[in-house]
Amino acid sequence: NGPGGLIGVWAEENSRDSIFDALQRREVFGSSGPRIVPRFFGGWEYPANLCDSADLLEQAYAGGVPMGADLPEQVAGAPRFLVAATADAGTEASPGTPLQRLQVVKGWADSEGNHHQRVFDVAGNPDNGASVDLTSCKLQGQGYAQLCAVWEDPAFDEGIAAVYYLRALENPSCRFTAHQCLQLPEKERPADCHAPRIDPVIQERAWSSPIWYTPTG
Repeated sequence: NGPGGLIGVWAEENSRDSIFDALQRREVFGSSGPRIVPRFFGGWEYPANLCDSADLLEQAYAGGVPMGADLPEQVAGAPRFLVAATADAGTEASPGTPLQRLQVVKGWADSEGNHHQRVFDVAGNPDNGASVDLTSCKLQGQGYAQLCAVWEDPAFDEGIAAVYYLRALENPSCRFTAHQCLQLPEKERPADCHAPRIDPVIQERAWSSPIWYTPTG
């Protein structure tokens, strides 16, 4: 129930041809509104300390595939994913909201065709105690300007096709309706401001295009 969203494209340059190439290879992401910037890569041999590398992106592209692509043929073990995101910094007058955590969402179908989904918290802290003061919509608690990790699927089955995507969540913040209520004098606020029908607190987010795994043989 947010007021709008954004779409981002990972293109080599800001040109029509480059943007359309990125759309065709599905190297794109969306957000619920904030300018959160996610990166998501999949491979088989990413080092655990990849986030500390100065040439992180060069290694990520060379050792795997970006969001929107199929995992290369299996080398060994379970797939490894580079997950990273940068929070929306906002402006001096309206600072952005820090990130709370990164998640990988995995989907697959069993032998009977039943679809399943599992969500993994892979970076940050879902229990960081962040909240929002509804009397002012002021953010409370700590978060992250950036998050990065290398995550390996602990439930990988090489015989089952799967799909993965990255989700980046901000700390809790006020829904736009809560801001609208605070802009009115208290005596002029409608009943929904005092007893809202929908939760006045939300968690804005961004999500990547998926990366697919298909068994070979």
